[in-house]
Amino acid sequence: MPRDRASLTVGAAVNLEVHGIEFESRVDLLEDDDQFLIPAPPPELEMGVPPKDDVLHLAWNRPPHRYRVRVDFVGVAGDRWRLRIAGEPEPVTRRTFFRGGGGEDALLRHEEETHWHVATVEDISEAALRCYLTELQFVEGDPVRARVTLGEGTLDVYGTVLLTREHDKDAGDDAEVVILYTLSESQAQQVRRYLLEWQLAERRRASDED
Repeated sequence: MPRDRASLTVGAAVNLEVHGIEFESRVDLLEDDDQFLIPAPPPELEMGVPPKDDVLHLAWNRPPHRYRVRVDFVGVAGDRWRLRIAGEPEPVTRRTFFRGGGGEDALLRHEEETHWHVATVEDISEAALRCYLTELQFVEGDPVRARVTLGEGTLDVYGTVLLTREHDKDAGDDAEVVILYTLSESQAQQVRRYLLEWQLAERRRASDED
């Protein structure tokens, strides 16, 4: 093969980013001219077909690294998209996680306690949760458990308090806490799916307002 694909293989799980929206897919077929096929995104994602030669980005995991490469959109082949690798895959040493959401219900508690504190999500990602509370009950370094309502599901995680901010009664601001965690792959997929749905809903809302 002309390029070092860092073990991008048939069946590999990949994430394709199309104009800021990332969705999960897989490699269906690799061809000798740096082209490959992946299933087209499902209609409910409202992705649309990119223009020919549009620049997209593909990412996948090959421990101990995550790789990212620029790809060109070549065209549609039945129910699949044909893409062409347009650069050399590079290891991503620090992954930037998309943050979104806001307003979801959350429950927080110290790991060794049973009493839950009610919170409201400011934003969430695959790496962290930012919440508002009426009264700050946590300090930096606390091991905590969090339960977050994501659509019809619940994310239940253990993490560590990274940052806190006291509430400002005069300004009417609630306290704030940021929690870091490491998700299992199934939990990471749950968060990605939720944030994708949230992002699409935000785009539709903005379009309706225009």
